Amino acid sequence: MQHNELRKRLSEIFRNRPYLRSMFYVLIDVLIVSFWHIRRGILSFSRHVQGPVHVLDAGTGLGQYTYFLARKFPLWNIYAVDVSASEVCECNRFFHDLNYSRVLFRTENLEQVVREEVYDLVLAVNVIEYIRDDRKVLGNLFQSLKPGGMLLLSVQSDKSKQVQPNFTNKLLQNQELQHRYNNLELKKLLKEIGYRNIKAHYSYGISGRISTQIGVAIPKNLLRRSRHFLVLMPLYYLLMYPVIFVLNTIDAYFVHLNGSELVVRAYKA
Repeated sequence: MQHNELRKRLSEIFRNRPYLRSMFYVLIDVLIVSFWHIRRGILSFSRHVQGPVHVLDAGTGLGQYTYFLARKFPLWNIYAVDVSASEVCECNRFFHDLNYSRVLFRTENLEQVVREEVYDLVLAVNVIEYIRDDRKVLGNLFQSLKPGGMLLLSVQSDKSKQVQPNFTNKLLQNQELQHRYNNLELKKLLKEIGYRNIKAHYSYGISGRISTQIGVAIPKNLLRRSRHFLVLMPLYYLLMYPVIFVLNTIDAYFVHLNGSELVVRAYKA
């Protein structure tokens, strides 16, 4: 099943079933390795800010990071953009039903999104590598940051042998991977644009890749064979989640010499 088809099917399942969407967000939170890294970055950022915080979720996809932000930091203002108008409408409806008045979704193209010095934090998770003119988008995000603001970025690394399964990736109209990033070259690019205090680390090391196989790939392959496996999924995750938890913890909190993705924190001076 291709990313487009899977994401479309998920959207159909979630439509008018907010409890399923909430459950799905929780599953992403506990299972997906990249979410652990991004959550760690957000929590680190939150310890150093006070007062009103304005966040841009650039390429929000199914809205999983916006959901985490809205629940964890109810006083933060979150602006989430995506190219999928239908998904934006569904997210707006869902968050409106939950009375998250500080959250707004809009259909926008990241190559055109520039708001001078508006945001304290910009998230761009598994987005930039699908955009041909990545320098332009990174420059737009730089201009949109306030001085002292942070870009939290996750991209495919040049160490990856294959694209990590990420069925929430953001650009339905462009599923072809345009870039794989080298650690040093990405830091150089960000520095040329104007970012400072750039820190990068690998995610999806050996532990993360094993966790993804156990938590995502195996269940997905079983469900491809037969939907009857769905009734066994709760038991499967009950048995396997302790292993997944340990593997994700290792991936998120220990240094890896290489990995399938790069997670970057970069600041605007």
